[in-house]
Amino acid sequence: MSDSREHFGSGLRQAREDRALSLGDVASTTRVPRASLELIDAGALEGLPADVFVRGFIRSYARAVGVDEVAPLQGYDRALRARNEAARVQSSLPVVDPTMAGLPAADVADEVEVEEASSSRRGLGLAVFVIVLLLIATITLSLLLRRPPPSGEGLSLRSRGGASSPVSPLADV
Repeated sequence: MSDSREHFGSGLRQAREDRALSLGDVASTTRVPRASLELIDAGALEGLPADVFVRGFIRSYARAVGVDEVAPLQGYDRALRARNEAARVQSSLPVVDPTMAGLPAADVADEVEVEEASSSRRGLGLAVFVIVLLLIATITLSLLLRRPPPSGEGLSLRSRGGASSPVSPLADV
């Protein structure tokens, strides 16, 4: 693997071609899906299943074409590390707002101030909305839970005989 274009699958592909085997032959021998074998042949990491499966596929492929599995597995590990390192570097790059790209520093500062002001207004509007909502809820609950004022209804009335007995409000109806 001295050539920089070689990858973990190139040695396997070369061994398969030297033995005049097709991908279909290897797929039927190893029971590895042909699509996965094609990706391994091409050295493509994207589209392959989970690493544990790919390692098994590489081992089976190497046995089927009669080569040592160590070199292709090491190449696969190197490719994974390179991909993970590239992803880590990409995730650590600062994000540039495309709307501010190419603007002079003064314009960028103005844009930031405008954005902060509108953000502040949105926060104030949300606070006012919450306060109004709490006020409405408080008034509604106070009206619903208010007890009727003691007006004398339902209190005991003197009956005609002079004895006091409680009278139901429905008794006079």
